[in-house]
Amino acid sequence: MHQPIKSSLSHDKTRERLQPIQQMTHTRSQSFTIDAQDQSTKIESAGNVSFQPDSGSMLYSKSQEKLSTSLSNTSLNNQSIHDVVISNQPKTPQTNDPKKLVEQIQFLQRQLERAKASGGSKIPVDETVQRIINGEQYSLEMYKSKDDKFALLDRAIKLHDGNAITAIILFIKKTIKPSIFNLELQRRPVAANHLISYMKAHFDLKELEDLLGMLGRNEEAAMLKYKQAVSISDAGAKLKSLDMCLRAHFSANPQLSSETPLLQEHIALLERQRPIEDSDRKAELSGTVMMFKQYPRKASILNMSAVTTLYYCCFYHSSEGENHLACPEAIRKQHQLTDKQFVWTALSARARLKQWNGVDELLTTKVIYLKT
Repeated sequence: MHQPIKSSLSHDKTRERLQPIQQMTHTRSQSFTIDAQDQSTKIESAGNVSFQPDSGSMLYSKSQEKLSTSLSNTSLNNQSIHDVVISNQPKTPQTNDPKKLVEQIQFLQRQLERAKASGGSKIPVDETVQRIINGEQYSLEMYKSKDDKFALLDRAIKLHDGNAITAIILFIKKTIKPSIFNLELQRRPVAANHLISYMKAHFDLKELEDLLGMLGRNEEAAMLKYKQAVSISDAGAKLKSLDMCLRAHFSANPQLSSETPLLQEHIALLERQRPIEDSDRKAELSGTVMMFKQYPRKASILNMSAVTTLYYCCFYHSSEGENHLACPEAIRKQHQLTDKQFVWTALSARARLKQWNGVDELLTTKVIYLKT
């Protein structure tokens, strides 16, 4: 029990006792706030000190989250179902263009009216394709069946719009079994061509190679593999990739019988260039070969053409025998260069070296070919 105090206590002491009570707050979700100036202090007849806060000054508050929930629940009672659905839709970035805003509003209104009238049925195929062509907002997710999806594709093909064909074919590719997709794609070569162009532009080369093989377009698959091989910068890796391309795509395909010898010559030329390049680079770095000191090499011989390789060998290795890889005569025979090609290239190299005796010798032995 409280100890009785005398009524002669000053008002200041009473305020000191009430001060901690004024600052008291609940640590969780609710709090009391008491204004000392508005409260009325009463000293009971028994001598006990008590206080009675003014009901108008006591404020009861909840956390912001509960308060906002209460307010939102109260506001829901005054909203229609349509308002509630619209308010809970995900927010999407809006454009500042009034014309675009009007188009979006009209599109959403039409969708809402159709959903109310038909219970959520999908938009007609023709209208969806037309929206794709016009660059308007569209959705393909509502089309679930295979027939509906390929009806979209057939409509886009009929209208000859490449953007619509590409968008729809990519949607079908993601949402249908590969076996069914491949079968239907074979029946629509226009769609297949657009998908191939898309894959080339986006460098989906592995998937493109599989697609070309599935469609039976072996020549295109072989050339794609060849382009991939020649784009490799490292000579060793390029040689290995070309050899694999030859065995997998060219040698086994009778339709590429005319291209196979050309690829074989490419591989043979690269196999000849690699050791010549390695040997000459080491000799140039060592500084022991006078030819490389007097005429420094301006570029690597790797990936050069057969005629350029012949000129290089005529310039730096004109005296080598036929058993040597850099022998000009051996290069002429293996790559089936004409005599006119050989004589002109050799003359150019010897004239630059000012080897006039060699020029006379070459003209004497090959004069018959120059006259023909």
